[in-house]
Amino acid sequence: MAFSRNFIEELKKRNNIEEVVGRVVTLKRSGANLAGKCPFHSERTPSFYVFPATSSYYCFGCGAGGDVVTFVMQTENLDYREAVEQLAKRAGIKVEETDTPRSSAPAVKRERLWEINREAGRFFYRALLAPEGANARAYLIKRQFNSATVKMFGIGYAPGGYDSPLCAFLISKGFTPQEILTANLGRESKNGRLYDVFRNRLMFPVADVNGEIVAFSGRRLNEEDERKYINTSETPVFKKGKVLFALNLAKNSKSGSFIMCEGAPDAIAMHQAGFDNAVATLGTAITPEHARIISRYVRTVYLAYDIDKAGRNATLKGIDMLNQVGVDTKIINLGTETKDPDEFIKKFGADAFRAKLTGSTGQIDYSIDEIISRFDISVAEEKLRAAGEVTKFIASLASRPEREVYCERAAAKLGLTPESLRAEAERLAKKNTRKAGGEYAKKALDTQSGYGDTPNADKLRFSSEASHEEAILGILLVRSDLGPAAVNELDENDFATALNKKIFALFRDDFASGSELVLSKDGVLSPKEIGALEGCRASRLALGDNTEDALRAQIKALKELRSRADYDKKIENDPSGVLKEYLESLKNKVNDKKPEDQNGKGS
Repeated sequence: MAFSRNFIEELKKRNNIEEVVGRVVTLKRSGANLAGKCPFHSERTPSFYVFPATSSYYCFGCGAGGDVVTFVMQTENLDYREAVEQLAKRAGIKVEETDTPRSSAPAVKRERLWEINREAGRFFYRALLAPEGANARAYLIKRQFNSATVKMFGIGYAPGGYDSPLCAFLISKGFTPQEILTANLGRESKNGRLYDVFRNRLMFPVADVNGEIVAFSGRRLNEEDERKYINTSETPVFKKGKVLFALNLAKNSKSGSFIMCEGAPDAIAMHQAGFDNAVATLGTAITPEHARIISRYVRTVYLAYDIDKAGRNATLKGIDMLNQVGVDTKIINLGTETKDPDEFIKKFGADAFRAKLTGSTGQIDYSIDEIISRFDISVAEEKLRAAGEVTKFIASLASRPEREVYCERAAAKLGLTPESLRAEAERLAKKNTRKAGGEYAKKALDTQSGYGDTPNADKLRFSSEASHEEAILGILLVRSDLGPAAVNELDENDFATALNKKIFALFRDDFASGSELVLSKDGVLSPKEIGALEGCRASRLALGDNTEDALRAQIKALKELRSRADYDKKIENDPSGVLKEYLESLKNKVNDKKPEDQNGKGS
């Protein structure tokens, strides 16, 4: 999977890291660098930085880092070669042919999966319009989906029976059984026969953010079928925790917000009613990945889940996930006459739903109401328990004015005085602050000592050596011109930790020539390992002392530690032999001295 250095350098030059990262992360200038909220973990305060001078990025929060190839690998869920191919296509340059066998390449290319899903979508759409699709069309009429909506979303029909018409169609189009199985459009029976995954179902194509069909959601037409919905299992192009239905359309809305629905039909109904900012998850609650994706496009989300218990639980989880990435959530109260947005709009109209958006409940009020609803507050004991739970929740709010306001509101709902909640809320808030401070200090200490450092498992065992190794690698990343000097004094065996030894060996020739490093070189290092290496660079950039003297001092300190460790190991393994060796060395030193040194000068 090796590419020539010249090809990779040209690829990186044509794919400016600011532009590539800027498509995913909102970046703001921070001195000579750019900062934004990390796309790889949830955060409120930006800790993700792009360094144009080194064409790299690093997150000081989660440790993700690397170059433009690594970034595409991580954000697009691609392997090394796929990321290189995508960047080459973006830049309009031909992918370099290599002699290296592609044994680690996936059995089915992503482009073929997009093609097979497009063909399947066309098949389902034609089946819907055919005589056999009459039952599916009747369902669409019942849901009041018009022909324009059906066409816009590519809604289709998967024929029933066991003759597997879709698989046969795809084979006729030149797709292999392996491609059909990988796309999860077909399965293999015990006797090796392919059969369709989706049968007698209304089909909703699922597109990624770029509009490529990556999966399908099939709604049962026979209400006796056990499963109401069947969604495509995860494939190389589809991860359900990272895909939002209709995001490819909603991202273009001028509303500045999203309306989050429970399923594809609800989102489609919302779009038909004029709400072009509706999206939906697919058989799962909002995930951290969903929340981070949403935060790239909007700062406000209206949660419009069903009013049943599952819907309420999903609402609470959604509030938590979205808050972690700084997205404000509002909850639409549809009342008890309808169970979901689609039913509400059909009964009361789009204008009535728009009014519900305007009068939506804030997330804190919703959470307080949800807590109180679990208790019968007409009973004294239950009211006390409700007050206790509400007070704990209010204590978790960061700002004192917020706690003041919501103590008053909660007290009114419980029929209590604000003072009865306020003192306890403040006591718990102080306790939470102390606990959080202790946890933060412990985490910082663990991080510094290397505890739980997955990329470099030896860091805790060789903490002193690791700190010098990281300093050396960091200086070399910042100052590639110092590489030849380092190679003259070091080799990989001078490193105690396996990861840093691997890194030095991998880039030894680059260090020797004084070349800038390509961190994603040949796909040898994993994204986490590259992140650890980029962290070394970021630390040295922050420190600023990256002179040749600083490098030599770190090399000397590492060698002294390694020398001492070797000596201690010898004593442990052969104490008498080491002592004999030590005495012999002293004798030799005495014999090597000049007579005047032994007897004193001039005596």
